Amino acid sequence: MNRSVPALLLGLLLASPAIGAAEVSMAEGAIRFSVPDSWIPIMQSQGETETQIFQVPGANAADATVARVSVTLQKVPNLNGFQQFSGNMRSRASGLKDYAAGKPAGPTENVYKAREGTVTLEYYERYFYSGGYAIQLRCARPGGDAKWSTAFDKGCAELAARMPS
Repeated sequence: MNRSVPALLLGLLLASPAIGAAEVSMAEGAIRFSVPDSWIPIMQSQGETETQIFQVPGANAADATVARVSVTLQKVPNLNGFQQFSGNMRSRASGLKDYAAGKPAGPTENVYKAREGTVTLEYYERYFYSGGYAIQLRCARPGGDAKWSTAFDKGCAELAARMPS
């Protein structure tokens, strides 16, 4: 067998982000991205603002009930509409119980901690503008298990890198 064929197949396997991933389509197919198969879709809403929420398996049963990733989008007329959308979402976040701002790496990010019930969650939000849509990627997880938190954060960063912008 030619040695280049297995090498080519291996290269294609490693380069494909869709392997082991579920394809998600929003806004009647205008926005598409993939998430890991292990992320469980738990809610979807449609309307003026459309949202998909995924539960992310945790390091333990308690983490698994609160760790989640959501993608929310809204059709906007222009970049001013995008700025209004992201401003509204940031304002909602600052109204959460025990909100404490973190240090975002750039202007399209929002990092903070807030309490849900008895659990303090760490939030990472990223905003995108694509094809006339304002998009918010929001990752929320409890603190605690460093190894699991690192894997969760990596999954969120990988999804952010695949989001249309």
